[in-house]
Amino acid sequence: MTTSAITYSLLLMRDNGRAYRFRFGLRLFRALCGTALLLPLLLGGVVWLGWRLYEDNAALNGQLRQLEEENKTLSATIRRLSNLERLLDMSENAKLSALQSQQAKLKAAALGPAPPEVPPQENPKDQTQDAILLDGAQQPQAPSIPAVDLKSVGVENLQIRRQGNTLRIALDLHNILQKNQIGGQVTCILKGSAGESFLLEVPKDVGVFRISRYKRIGFTSPVPAAARALAAPTVILEISLEERGIVYRNEYPIEQ
Repeated sequence: MTTSAITYSLLLMRDNGRAYRFRFGLRLFRALCGTALLLPLLLGGVVWLGWRLYEDNAALNGQLRQLEEENKTLSATIRRLSNLERLLDMSENAKLSALQSQQAKLKAAALGPAPPEVPPQENPKDQTQDAILLDGAQQPQAPSIPAVDLKSVGVENLQIRRQGNTLRIALDLHNILQKNQIGGQVTCILKGSAGESFLLEVPKDVGVFRISRYKRIGFTSPVPAAARALAAPTVILEISLEERGIVYRNEYPIEQ
């Protein structure tokens, strides 16, 4: 008898009933036995995979809850910082208004009791000596009283140093309003004690600015040949905006 001719029978019967008989070959018998042996392994693999998925899902849910808590904390912090920024803006605007009012009162008090001046009888040329020499050519001199608008820009940490025939200028420029981006230009004028003035060269990539909150500006400028012998020179710093013109002007000494 060959192996392929071997058959097996499966009998299903009751004690007092009819019997049912199922025949199948050797190959089918082996397949059924192999399936019966592998079924527990497959079941164990499915259970293990389900447990791993359950643990991963629990870990992801924990991370999600942690991220939600951090999001709530950050949202509350942002709201508090926004409220603090509004309070600081209100306080700063009030201080600037009080400072401008005080400056106006001091200026009025200084100009009020001034005695009348007697027109000079000699050297009439002194009346027209208020001039600015731009690249060697004389031009009208900049006003000696600085125009200040602290509501637009602020200048801090200004340093002006002379190294031989070169001036090194550095400053921190702030957008005080901090609501819109502003653009403008920085101009520097070298002024002598007798009123003569010279326009300093400011690099275009530095002098022309555009800022949202803060920018550090630093550059070097050669001293004009006609201004190298000035006695006690100073530097007039002017800041002009694109739409408002000059919003800041002040005069500063030079550090030797």
